[in-house]
Amino acid sequence: MSRGFFASIIDNEAYKNSEKNWSIELSNSWMYWYDLLANPNDTGYPFDTKKLIVEYLTNLKKKVEQSLEKRFVYFICSRPKIRFNTKKKPTYNPFTKRYKFHLLVGKKGRKKTARIAFFNIKTEKFEKNKFEITEKYITITDSEGDKTTSSIHDFLSNAEVNFELPTKVEYVGYTKNPDSRPTNGAHSGLSDVLHNVSNEESDILIFFNLFKVSTYASSQNQALNFLISNPMTNEINVDLEGQIIEKSFILYFDSDKQNKNKDNEKNELKNNLLKLSKENKIDSIRVYYEFERPTEYWLLSSSSIAPRADHRFTVKLTDDNLEIIKRVNL
Repeated sequence: MSRGFFASIIDNEAYKNSEKNWSIELSNSWMYWYDLLANPNDTGYPFDTKKLIVEYLTNLKKKVEQSLEKRFVYFICSRPKIRFNTKKKPTYNPFTKRYKFHLLVGKKGRKKTARIAFFNIKTEKFEKNKFEITEKYITITDSEGDKTTSSIHDFLSNAEVNFELPTKVEYVGYTKNPDSRPTNGAHSGLSDVLHNVSNEESDILIFFNLFKVSTYASSQNQALNFLISNPMTNEINVDLEGQIIEKSFILYFDSDKQNKNKDNEKNELKNNLLKLSKENKIDSIRVYYEFERPTEYWLLSSSSIAPRADHRFTVKLTDDNLEIIKRVNL
């Protein structure tokens, strides 16, 4: 039989006896500005932003549970505070078809401008719109009279505006219930970040991530290769999978805001890897994190990691020592 990758286990015994590696890749990611949860009525508009976000996350959790159950790994991040400059209205350039928006960054209000064009998919033309702007929100009325309201962060992210402002990962956790953790505010890690990060300089964003976990295996005689999704084999339960991914990212980003339990996190990951090696013959974990759209909001960094659009690293045990090997080729 020729060598190759198989989506199902052709020889179960050969698979069980194979040496294996885990491959973890980002499947999807959702970003929320914590201000929308903490101050849901501070919009100037007649809707409750916290209620809308919690309802969306509740439905998202149900969809995940109904398909292939996963745990959400979340990043609590800081990012330079940015606001619309309400003293300057957007101006339109008829030659470039772009609007110029005026913004203020950080405590001192450094001035920035963003030039954005609005393309109507229905008419396949660039169009002129009307805008209602507060410091934190923008409502856009299109040529057909339809209105869309967005927070400043959603607006800039969707428009793929690049100010070279990296997003700093301050805390990593995992949860089954994104609609309540850490979104309800009763979360020690979130409290620590809010306490230690200046709200005059920074905004807090929460990223909920889902990951695809696959097992790559080679039989001892190299006659067979397998590439199989973990849910297909159900080798590892979802909580253990979530804990391993969480702790791998904790140690990779190595945030100075998450130092209190770092030794415990390292020991737990080491014990879990020993368990995987003994019971499942999984010797290493290769992680690849990159968002599909080129927006700087997913240009992640930390106190230990320089800003990058993609994050690649391997987690493995060498002589019973836990290693995080960064920037390897996957």
